[in-house]
Amino acid sequence: MSSNSLTLANVPMRNRVIVAAGCHGSDGDTIVRTSQQGVAAITTKTIVAQAVEDVRPCFSRVEGGFLNSVFGTTLPAERWFQHELPRAKEAGIPIIASLAGLHPAEAADLARRAVDAGADLIEMPTLCPHMGEILEAMFPGLTMPPPEVHAVAPYVENVRAVKEAVEVPVIAKFSALFHANVVEWATAVEAAGADAIACADAFGPAIKIDIESGEPSLGGPRGVGGLTGPALKPIALRMILEMAQHVSIPLIGVGGISGAEDAIEYFMAGASFVGVVTAGHLKGVSSFRKIIEGIDAWVAQHGYGDVSDFIGLTLRKIDSRRQRNLVAVTVPQTPIIDPDRCTGCRRCEVSCVYDAIRVKDDLLAHADAERCYGCGLCRDVCPVQAIRFAYFD
Repeated sequence: MSSNSLTLANVPMRNRVIVAAGCHGSDGDTIVRTSQQGVAAITTKTIVAQAVEDVRPCFSRVEGGFLNSVFGTTLPAERWFQHELPRAKEAGIPIIASLAGLHPAEAADLARRAVDAGADLIEMPTLCPHMGEILEAMFPGLTMPPPEVHAVAPYVENVRAVKEAVEVPVIAKFSALFHANVVEWATAVEAAGADAIACADAFGPAIKIDIESGEPSLGGPRGVGGLTGPALKPIALRMILEMAQHVSIPLIGVGGISGAEDAIEYFMAGASFVGVVTAGHLKGVSSFRKIIEGIDAWVAQHGYGDVSDFIGLTLRKIDSRRQRNLVAVTVPQTPIIDPDRCTGCRRCEVSCVYDAIRVKDDLLAHADAERCYGCGLCRDVCPVQAIRFAYFD
Protein backbone atom coordinates (compact mmCIF):
# COMPACT_ATOMS: atom_id res chain seq x y z
CA MET A 1 0.00 0.00 0.00
CA SER A 2 2.82 2.41 0.81
CA SER A 3 4.55 4.08 -2.09
CA ASN A 4 7.41 6.54 -2.29
CA SER A 5 5.58 8.29 -5.13
CA LEU A 6 2.20 8.49 -3.41
CA THR A 7 0.92 12.06 -3.16
CA LEU A 8 -2.26 13.94 -2.32
CA ALA A 9 -2.41 17.08 -4.47
CA ASN A 10 1.40 16.82 -4.83
CA VAL A 11 1.97 16.51 -1.08
CA PRO A 12 3.88 13.26 -0.35
CA MET A 13 1.97 10.69 1.71
CA ARG A 14 3.41 7.50 3.20
CA ASN A 15 0.10 5.64 2.88
CA ARG A 16 -3.56 6.31 2.22
CA VAL A 17 -4.96 6.65 5.76
CA ILE A 18 -5.50 10.16 7.10
CA VAL A 19 -6.82 11.09 10.53
CA ALA A 20 -9.88 13.21 9.80
CA ALA A 21 -10.77 16.39 11.68
CA GLY A 22 -11.65 15.68 15.29
CA CYS A 23 -10.30 15.24 18.76
CA HIS A 24 -7.22 13.32 17.61
CA GLY A 25 -6.12 16.65 16.19
CA SER A 26 -7.17 18.76 19.17
CA ASP A 27 -3.69 20.19 19.83
CA GLY A 28 -0.06 19.77 18.89
CA ASP A 29 0.82 17.22 21.55
CA THR A 30 -2.14 15.01 20.62
CA ILE A 31 -1.21 15.20 16.95
CA VAL A 32 2.36 14.12 17.68
CA ARG A 33 1.15 11.17 19.79
CA THR A 34 -1.41 10.11 17.16
CA SER A 35 1.22 10.27 14.42
CA GLN A 36 3.02 7.37 16.11
CA GLN A 37 0.33 5.06 14.71
CA GLY A 38 1.84 5.43 11.24
CA VAL A 39 -0.90 7.50 9.61
CA ALA A 40 -0.20 9.48 6.46
CA ALA A 41 -1.44 12.85 7.71
CA ILE A 42 -3.47 14.35 10.55
CA THR A 43 -6.19 16.99 10.35
CA THR A 44 -6.59 19.52 13.13
CA LYS A 45 -9.84 20.23 14.88
CA THR A 46 -11.53 23.04 13.00
CA ILE A 47 -9.85 26.37 13.73
CA VAL A 48 -12.20 29.35 13.96
CA ALA A 49 -11.66 33.03 14.64
CA GLN A 50 -13.81 32.95 17.80
CA ALA A 51 -13.50 29.60 19.59
CA VAL A 52 -16.28 28.49 21.97
CA GLU A 53 -16.59 25.73 24.55
CA ASP A 54 -18.40 22.48 23.80
CA VAL A 55 -21.69 21.69 25.55
CA ARG A 56 -21.44 18.65 27.81
CA PRO A 57 -21.84 15.74 27.48
CA CYS A 58 -20.69 15.90 23.87
CA PHE A 59 -20.20 12.23 22.85
CA SER A 60 -22.62 9.32 22.77
CA ARG A 61 -22.46 5.89 21.19
CA VAL A 62 -25.51 4.75 19.24
CA GLU A 63 -26.41 1.54 17.43
CA GLY A 64 -24.07 1.42 14.46
CA GLY A 65 -22.58 4.83 15.03
CA PHE A 66 -21.52 7.76 17.14
CA LEU A 67 -23.10 11.11 18.02
CA ASN A 68 -21.16 14.24 18.82
CA SER A 69 -22.03 17.84 19.51
CA VAL A 70 -18.47 19.08 18.94
CA PHE A 71 -18.04 21.54 16.10
CA GLY A 72 -14.58 23.06 16.37
CA THR A 73 -11.52 23.71 18.44
CA THR A 74 -11.89 25.26 21.87
CA LEU A 75 -8.43 26.80 21.57
CA PRO A 76 -7.95 30.40 20.33
CA ALA A 77 -6.81 30.69 16.74
CA GLU A 78 -3.72 32.61 17.80
CA ARG A 79 -2.64 29.74 20.02
CA TRP A 80 -2.87 27.39 17.04
CA PHE A 81 -0.68 29.65 14.93
CA GLN A 82 1.88 30.40 17.63
CA HIS A 83 2.16 27.04 19.38
CA GLU A 84 -0.05 24.11 18.33
CA LEU A 85 0.72 23.99 14.60
CA PRO A 86 4.50 24.39 15.08
CA ARG A 87 4.33 21.61 17.68
CA ALA A 88 2.24 19.44 15.34
CA LYS A 89 4.91 19.77 12.66
CA GLU A 90 7.22 17.80 14.93
CA ALA A 91 5.16 14.74 13.98
CA GLY A 92 7.09 14.66 10.71
CA ILE A 93 4.02 14.08 8.55
CA PRO A 94 1.77 16.47 6.60
CA ILE A 95 -0.55 18.52 8.81
CA ILE A 96 -3.94 19.48 7.40
CA ALA A 97 -5.35 22.61 9.02
CA SER A 98 -9.13 22.47 9.15
CA LEU A 99 -10.52 25.98 9.37
CA ALA A 100 -13.82 27.79 9.00
CA GLY A 101 -14.29 31.50 8.35
CA LEU A 102 -17.60 33.33 8.58
CA HIS A 103 -16.86 35.11 5.31
CA PRO A 104 -14.23 34.89 2.53
CA ALA A 105 -11.86 37.47 4.03
CA GLU A 106 -11.84 35.73 7.41
CA ALA A 107 -11.34 32.30 5.83
CA ALA A 108 -8.44 33.64 3.77
CA ASP A 109 -6.83 35.24 6.81
CA LEU A 110 -7.07 32.05 8.85
CA ALA A 111 -5.65 30.01 5.99
CA ARG A 112 -2.75 32.40 5.44
CA ARG A 113 -1.78 32.34 9.10
CA ALA A 114 -2.16 28.55 9.28
CA VAL A 115 0.23 28.08 6.36
CA ASP A 116 2.71 30.55 7.86
CA ALA A 117 2.59 28.40 11.02
CA GLY A 118 3.42 25.24 9.07
CA ALA A 119 0.18 23.75 7.71
CA ASP A 120 0.84 21.62 4.62
CA LEU A 121 -2.76 21.60 3.40
CA ILE A 122 -5.95 23.49 4.24
CA GLU A 123 -9.31 21.77 4.74
CA MET A 124 -12.55 23.76 4.59
CA PRO A 125 -15.61 22.11 6.19
CA THR A 126 -19.06 23.07 5.02
CA LEU A 127 -21.39 22.92 8.04
CA CYS A 128 -22.21 21.26 11.36
CA PRO A 129 -25.88 20.19 11.33
CA HIS A 130 -26.29 20.82 15.07
CA MET A 131 -24.29 24.02 15.48
CA GLY A 132 -26.97 26.68 15.11
CA GLU A 133 -29.27 25.83 17.99
CA ILE A 134 -26.38 25.19 20.39
CA LEU A 135 -24.77 28.56 19.68
CA GLU A 136 -28.13 30.32 19.93
CA ALA A 137 -28.59 28.77 23.39
CA MET A 138 -25.08 29.75 24.48
CA PHE A 139 -25.35 33.32 23.19
CA PRO A 140 -28.88 34.72 23.76
CA GLY A 141 -29.86 37.09 20.99
CA LEU A 142 -27.73 35.35 18.37
CA THR A 143 -29.74 34.19 15.39
CA MET A 144 -28.36 31.57 13.04
CA PRO A 145 -30.26 30.55 9.91
CA PRO A 146 -30.68 26.85 9.06
CA PRO A 147 -27.63 25.33 7.37
CA GLU A 148 -27.48 26.03 3.66
CA VAL A 149 -27.52 22.80 1.68
CA HIS A 150 -28.72 24.07 -1.68
CA ALA A 151 -26.81 27.22 -2.68
CA VAL A 152 -23.16 26.37 -3.16
CA ALA A 153 -22.15 29.91 -4.19
CA PRO A 154 -21.23 31.26 -0.69
CA TYR A 155 -18.99 28.27 -0.01
CA VAL A 156 -17.39 28.61 -3.44
CA GLU A 157 -16.54 32.24 -2.61
CA ASN A 158 -14.72 31.07 0.51
CA VAL A 159 -12.81 28.42 -1.45
CA ARG A 160 -11.73 30.95 -4.05
CA ALA A 161 -10.61 33.41 -1.39
CA VAL A 162 -8.50 30.76 0.35
CA LYS A 163 -7.02 29.55 -2.95
CA GLU A 164 -5.92 33.11 -3.71
CA ALA A 165 -4.44 33.53 -0.23
CA VAL A 166 -2.27 30.40 -0.02
CA GLU A 167 -0.19 28.20 -2.28
CA VAL A 168 -0.76 24.90 -0.46
CA PRO A 169 -3.53 22.51 -1.57
CA VAL A 170 -7.09 23.19 -0.42
CA ILE A 171 -9.46 20.34 0.47
CA ALA A 172 -13.24 20.84 0.45
CA LYS A 173 -14.92 18.84 3.25
CA PHE A 174 -18.58 18.02 2.53
CA SER A 175 -21.25 17.25 5.09
CA ALA A 176 -23.41 14.19 4.51
CA LEU A 177 -26.32 16.66 4.33
CA PHE A 178 -25.32 17.10 0.68
CA HIS A 179 -26.17 13.49 -0.11
CA ALA A 180 -28.86 14.51 -2.62
CA ASN A 181 -26.90 17.16 -4.53
CA VAL A 182 -23.28 16.21 -3.96
CA VAL A 183 -22.39 16.27 -7.67
CA GLU A 184 -23.47 19.91 -7.93
CA TRP A 185 -21.27 20.82 -4.97
CA ALA A 186 -18.35 18.73 -6.19
CA THR A 187 -18.25 20.18 -9.69
CA ALA A 188 -18.61 23.70 -8.29
CA VAL A 189 -15.68 23.42 -5.87
CA GLU A 190 -13.51 21.76 -8.51
CA ALA A 191 -14.22 24.69 -10.83
CA ALA A 192 -13.35 27.05 -7.95
CA GLY A 193 -9.91 25.47 -7.68
CA ALA A 194 -10.26 22.97 -4.83
CA ASP A 195 -7.48 20.40 -4.99
CA ALA A 196 -9.37 17.51 -3.34
CA ILE A 197 -12.71 16.67 -1.72
CA ALA A 198 -13.23 14.86 1.59
CA CYS A 199 -16.63 13.29 2.11
CA ALA A 200 -18.54 13.00 4.34
CA ASP A 201 -18.77 14.93 7.55
CA ALA A 202 -21.56 14.27 10.05
CA PHE A 203 -25.22 13.73 9.18
CA GLY A 204 -27.96 15.17 11.33
CA PRO A 205 -29.14 16.62 13.58
CA ALA A 206 -29.60 13.26 15.28
CA ILE A 207 -30.56 12.27 18.80
CA LYS A 208 -30.26 9.45 21.34
CA ILE A 209 -32.53 9.21 24.39
CA ASP A 210 -31.68 7.62 27.73
CA ILE A 211 -34.85 5.63 28.45
CA GLU A 212 -34.02 5.37 32.16
CA SER A 213 -34.18 9.13 32.63
CA GLY A 214 -35.93 10.30 29.46
CA GLU A 215 -33.08 12.76 28.92
CA PRO A 216 -31.31 13.24 25.57
CA SER A 217 -27.86 11.70 25.89
CA LEU A 218 -26.08 14.87 24.74
CA GLY A 219 -26.07 18.39 26.12
CA GLY A 220 -27.57 21.42 24.40
CA PRO A 221 -31.15 22.64 23.90
CA ARG A 222 -32.48 19.37 22.45
CA GLY A 223 -29.48 17.14 22.96
CA VAL A 224 -28.87 16.69 19.25
CA GLY A 225 -25.57 16.06 17.50
CA GLY A 226 -23.98 14.87 14.29
CA LEU A 227 -24.04 11.20 13.33
CA THR A 228 -20.76 9.59 12.32
CA GLY A 229 -19.35 6.07 12.33
CA PRO A 230 -20.55 2.89 10.59
CA ALA A 231 -24.12 4.13 10.14
CA LEU A 232 -22.80 6.95 7.95
CA LYS A 233 -20.75 4.75 5.61
CA PRO A 234 -23.43 3.66 3.11
CA ILE A 235 -24.39 7.30 2.54
CA ALA A 236 -20.84 8.64 2.27
CA LEU A 237 -19.79 5.70 0.09
CA ARG A 238 -22.53 6.46 -2.42
CA MET A 239 -21.53 10.16 -2.39
CA ILE A 240 -17.95 9.19 -3.26
CA LEU A 241 -19.21 6.92 -6.04
CA GLU A 242 -21.29 9.75 -7.52
CA MET A 243 -18.49 12.31 -7.38
CA ALA A 244 -15.94 9.94 -8.87
CA GLN A 245 -17.98 9.95 -12.06
CA HIS A 246 -17.95 13.73 -12.39
CA VAL A 247 -14.73 15.21 -11.00
CA SER A 248 -11.05 14.54 -11.62
CA ILE A 249 -9.57 15.83 -8.34
CA PRO A 250 -8.70 13.28 -5.62
CA LEU A 251 -11.45 12.11 -3.27
CA ILE A 252 -10.99 11.26 0.41
CA GLY A 253 -13.60 8.83 1.73
CA VAL A 254 -14.65 9.60 5.31
CA GLY A 255 -17.33 7.97 7.43
CA GLY A 256 -17.60 4.64 9.18
CA ILE A 257 -14.15 3.22 8.50
CA SER A 258 -13.79 0.76 11.35
CA GLY A 259 -11.53 -1.73 9.60
CA ALA A 260 -9.52 -2.28 6.45
CA GLU A 261 -12.50 -3.70 4.56
CA ASP A 262 -14.35 -0.40 4.95
CA ALA A 263 -11.41 1.46 3.44
CA ILE A 264 -11.31 -1.03 0.54
CA GLU A 265 -14.95 -0.20 -0.25
CA TYR A 266 -14.13 3.50 -0.44
CA PHE A 267 -11.19 2.83 -2.76
CA MET A 268 -13.37 0.71 -5.02
CA ALA A 269 -15.95 3.50 -5.09
CA GLY A 270 -13.31 5.92 -6.35
CA ALA A 271 -11.56 7.42 -3.30
CA SER A 272 -7.78 7.72 -3.37
CA PHE A 273 -7.45 8.20 0.40
CA VAL A 274 -9.58 7.59 3.47
CA GLY A 275 -10.14 9.65 6.59
CA VAL A 276 -10.65 7.94 9.95
CA VAL A 277 -11.66 9.40 13.30
CA THR A 278 -14.63 7.71 15.01
CA ALA A 279 -12.80 4.37 15.16
CA GLY A 280 -10.18 6.09 17.29
CA HIS A 281 -12.85 7.03 19.82
CA LEU A 282 -14.53 3.64 19.97
CA LYS A 283 -11.49 1.37 19.56
CA GLY A 284 -8.52 3.54 20.53
CA VAL A 285 -5.86 5.17 18.37
CA SER A 286 -4.21 1.80 17.73
CA SER A 287 -7.12 1.13 15.36
CA PHE A 288 -5.51 3.55 12.90
CA ARG A 289 -2.41 1.36 12.62
CA LYS A 290 -4.54 -1.78 12.36
CA ILE A 291 -6.44 -0.28 9.43
CA ILE A 292 -3.20 0.61 7.65
CA GLU A 293 -1.77 -2.86 8.18
CA GLY A 294 -5.08 -4.46 7.27
CA ILE A 295 -5.18 -2.67 3.93
CA ASP A 296 -1.68 -3.89 3.12
CA ALA A 297 -2.64 -7.44 4.05
CA TRP A 298 -5.85 -7.35 1.99
CA VAL A 299 -3.99 -6.05 -1.07
CA ALA A 300 -1.43 -8.86 -0.83
CA GLN A 301 -4.00 -11.58 -0.14
CA HIS A 302 -6.05 -10.60 -3.18
CA GLY A 303 -3.13 -10.51 -5.58
CA TYR A 304 -2.97 -6.77 -6.19
CA GLY A 305 0.26 -4.84 -6.42
CA ASP A 306 -1.13 -1.65 -4.94
CA VAL A 307 -4.39 0.02 -3.92
CA SER A 308 -4.27 1.99 -7.17
CA ASP A 309 -4.97 -1.26 -9.03
CA PHE A 310 -8.59 -1.27 -7.80
CA ILE A 311 -9.46 2.39 -7.20
CA GLY A 312 -12.77 2.90 -9.02
CA LEU A 313 -13.28 -0.84 -9.59
CA THR A 314 -16.96 -0.58 -8.65
CA LEU A 315 -17.51 2.08 -11.31
CA ARG A 316 -16.09 -0.32 -13.87
CA LYS A 317 -18.30 -3.13 -12.57
CA ILE A 318 -21.38 -0.91 -12.86
CA ASP A 319 -20.43 -0.03 -16.43
CA SER A 320 -19.99 -3.74 -17.18
CA ARG A 321 -23.53 -4.41 -15.94
CA ARG A 322 -24.82 -1.77 -18.33
CA GLN A 323 -22.88 -3.13 -21.27
CA ARG A 324 -24.18 -6.66 -20.63
CA ASN A 325 -27.77 -5.47 -20.10
CA LEU A 326 -27.73 -6.62 -16.48
CA VAL A 327 -28.88 -3.39 -14.86
CA ALA A 328 -32.30 -4.72 -13.85
CA VAL A 329 -32.21 -8.47 -13.29
CA THR A 330 -35.66 -9.75 -12.30
CA VAL A 331 -35.26 -13.52 -12.59
CA PRO A 332 -34.20 -14.97 -9.23
CA GLN A 333 -31.18 -17.17 -8.71
CA THR A 334 -30.77 -19.54 -5.84
CA PRO A 335 -27.67 -19.07 -3.69
CA ILE A 336 -24.51 -21.04 -4.36
CA ILE A 337 -23.43 -22.61 -1.07
CA ASP A 338 -19.86 -23.76 -0.49
CA PRO A 339 -20.04 -26.92 1.66
CA ASP A 340 -16.39 -26.56 2.62
CA ARG A 341 -17.10 -23.21 4.24
CA CYS A 342 -20.59 -23.74 5.65
CA THR A 343 -20.63 -24.35 9.42
CA GLY A 344 -24.35 -24.99 9.78
CA CYS A 345 -24.80 -21.95 12.06
CA ARG A 346 -28.38 -21.42 10.78
CA ARG A 347 -28.11 -17.65 10.42
CA CYS A 348 -29.20 -17.90 6.81
CA GLU A 349 -32.14 -20.06 7.82
CA VAL A 350 -33.28 -17.61 10.49
CA SER A 351 -33.07 -14.62 8.16
CA CYS A 352 -34.96 -16.15 5.22
CA VAL A 353 -38.55 -14.86 5.18
CA TYR A 354 -39.28 -17.17 2.23
CA ASP A 355 -38.44 -20.32 4.22
CA ALA A 356 -36.19 -21.28 1.31
CA ILE A 357 -32.98 -22.24 3.07
CA ARG A 358 -32.55 -24.89 5.75
CA VAL A 359 -29.73 -26.58 7.61
CA LYS A 360 -30.30 -30.30 7.18
CA ASP A 361 -29.07 -33.46 8.88
CA ASP A 362 -25.64 -33.10 7.28
CA LEU A 363 -25.34 -29.79 9.18
CA LEU A 364 -25.04 -27.85 5.96
CA ALA A 365 -27.33 -25.17 4.52
CA HIS A 366 -29.42 -26.15 1.50
CA ALA A 367 -31.50 -23.81 -0.67
CA ASP A 368 -34.91 -24.69 -2.11
CA ALA A 369 -34.96 -23.36 -5.68
CA GLU A 370 -38.76 -23.47 -5.80
CA ARG A 371 -39.15 -21.20 -2.77
CA CYS A 372 -36.09 -18.98 -3.11
CA TYR A 373 -36.76 -15.36 -4.06
CA GLY A 374 -33.10 -14.69 -4.77
CA CYS A 375 -33.06 -11.66 -2.45
CA GLY A 376 -29.42 -12.05 -1.43
CA LEU A 377 -29.80 -11.57 2.33
CA CYS A 378 -28.48 -15.04 3.18
CA ARG A 379 -25.19 -14.09 1.53
CA ASP A 380 -24.79 -11.08 3.79
CA VAL A 381 -25.70 -12.73 7.09
CA CYS A 382 -23.36 -15.68 6.54
CA PRO A 383 -20.42 -15.17 8.92
CA VAL A 384 -18.02 -17.37 6.94
CA GLN A 385 -18.78 -16.21 3.38
CA ALA A 386 -20.10 -19.62 2.37
CA ILE A 387 -22.91 -18.18 0.23
CA ARG A 388 -22.71 -16.27 -3.01
CA PHE A 389 -24.83 -15.37 -6.01
CA ALA A 390 -23.87 -15.36 -9.68
CA TYR A 391 -26.16 -12.65 -11.00
CA PHE A 392 -23.30 -10.69 -12.59
CA ASP A 393 -20.62 -13.34 -13.12
